[in-house]
Amino acid sequence: MKHQTRAQKFNDLANAIGQIRRGEKVKRIGAKDGSISTHPVVPVYPYPERIVCAACLNWLAKHHVFCNRHDAGTFCNDRGQYGTYGILGAGDIIGIINGIHFEIETKRGSGGRLSTGQQKRMKQIRDNEGLYFVVHGVEELEHYMKEWV
Repeated sequence: MKHQTRAQKFNDLANAIGQIRRGEKVKRIGAKDGSISTHPVVPVYPYPERIVCAACLNWLAKHHVFCNRHDAGTFCNDRGQYGTYGILGAGDIIGIINGIHFEIETKRGSGGRLSTGQQKRMKQIRDNEGLYFVVHGVEELEHYMKEWV
């Protein structure tokens, strides 16, 4: 787990002091690492993330949408050197629809967490008039893409 920044530590402390002054039980507001929870907006079956991603790719291919699976991470080679690959924080599926860039972040059907890097990437994409969706199943993908396909 990532370490908290000074600002996150200060906010946690300030929230705790406020809760003590109001006579409330001290409880953390939000996750320690800054991630936020996600939940489906339409009913979906609780499949694991890899199945959700594969099903979304199949649905997009069936509807002739240009897209690719994207992966990011780190590695260590045989000489002990570390490196990264991919765009950190980018969605699991990246493509273009009607000339507009889109990214789809897939999460397991029962919900998941959106990291701070993914939140920043979502804001960058949306600020530049792109589409960024967090989906938990094909039903939710259909819900978001109905006006684009």
